[in-house]
Amino acid sequence: MTVNVIETEDLIKYFGDKPVVNKVNLKIPEGTIYGIVGPNGAGKSTLLKLIIGYYWPTSGVVRVKGKVCSRDDASFRQTIQLVSAEWGFFNSFRIRELIRYYGLLYDRFDQTRCSRLLNALELSNKSRVRSLSLGMKTQLRLALSLASRPSVLLLDEPTNGLDPVVKRQFLQLIVQEAAVDGTTILIATHHLDDLDRIADGVAVMHKGQLIASETMESLKTKFKEIQLVLPSGIPDSIRKLPDIISIQQKGNYYTITVNSSLEPILGLLQEAGALHLEVTDLPFDELFLKLMAQEGYSRESLLL
Repeated sequence: MTVNVIETEDLIKYFGDKPVVNKVNLKIPEGTIYGIVGPNGAGKSTLLKLIIGYYWPTSGVVRVKGKVCSRDDASFRQTIQLVSAEWGFFNSFRIRELIRYYGLLYDRFDQTRCSRLLNALELSNKSRVRSLSLGMKTQLRLALSLASRPSVLLLDEPTNGLDPVVKRQFLQLIVQEAAVDGTTILIATHHLDDLDRIADGVAVMHKGQLIASETMESLKTKFKEIQLVLPSGIPDSIRKLPDIISIQQKGNYYTITVNSSLEPILGLLQEAGALHLEVTDLPFDELFLKLMAQEGYSRESLLL
């Protein structure tokens, strides 16, 4: 039986007269790595802050481990962590002082694990926070959060500022956390290739709304690309099919993106005289662009 660790019901958050999160219904299964993607201003960071209780909903409900978040519930803070570049440290502290501080805050804080993580990330506990680069601060946040042994880990653009080697190590730590400790991890990011490698599921947001939320496997299964040669051109009857997302043409060569069962469309294309039919999966970044295009979002044209 699937247990949903994070659930939101008709979650709405207004800033002024604008809904930044608008009727979001989201379910995140226990022990999974789940991504939140969307263009700038889609509401990803706000959603994470609503889940952790930093923001309070205008309406709707957030449940973590079946419990509605309360501002006065100290036990809730013991089970959930947010790693975000927005949240600063005490810049005058040394790392070892931060470790002692976290040890006082969190009942399950594991000093041994923290030391091991800092060594792996090549962070000296003698360093002052102000001397760290953006990427090093992100690594420090992750080490302290993981050492607190949360049940839920929220990550907001966690790989910004990391070089490729450290980024790979960072992602490996996240995967290990979900696999070994059963931590439920929710990542808001623009780095779609990161999610393609590690995520079990993905939620796609646009203008505060959730336009898709499912496993990565099922999302990729729905969207396919058909490549073919059709000397006579594609009939209007096929072009107008509702499950065709886009058609690209170069001479008699066509690339068709579909969101449906393939067999009916393939049959119609063969009847129209299609040659060299080939069906391929879409990479997640291409799939994301197709979803955004369906919502009328495109930034491909440039003003020169």
